[in-house]
Amino acid sequence: MIRVFLAVVGMFFLPFLLYAAYEYVKNRGDMKQGYFKNAPINWLTVAGTVFAVVTLGSLVSNEILKWEREQQATTETSGEQTPGRTP
Repeated sequence: MIRVFLAVVGMFFLPFLLYAAYEYVKNRGDMKQGYFKNAPINWLTVAGTVFAVVTLGSLVSNEILKWEREQQATTETSGEQTPGRTP
């Protein structure tokens, strides 16, 4: 569960980190205050939300598919239930 939480939070903040890296490279490493003063916060938030929702959907669907693959249907032969498939 913590893996899913960290992945979703990480993907939400990814656009913000990429924007900060872009500003750092654009200013040739000059560390100054206010990287996000003129940043497109709305677009960064929308992009982060999209990344987080897609990541959450991907992780949840992969977990569901993994669980379904591990489940084995029971088969009945002569009144008894045996796990797995019939030969």
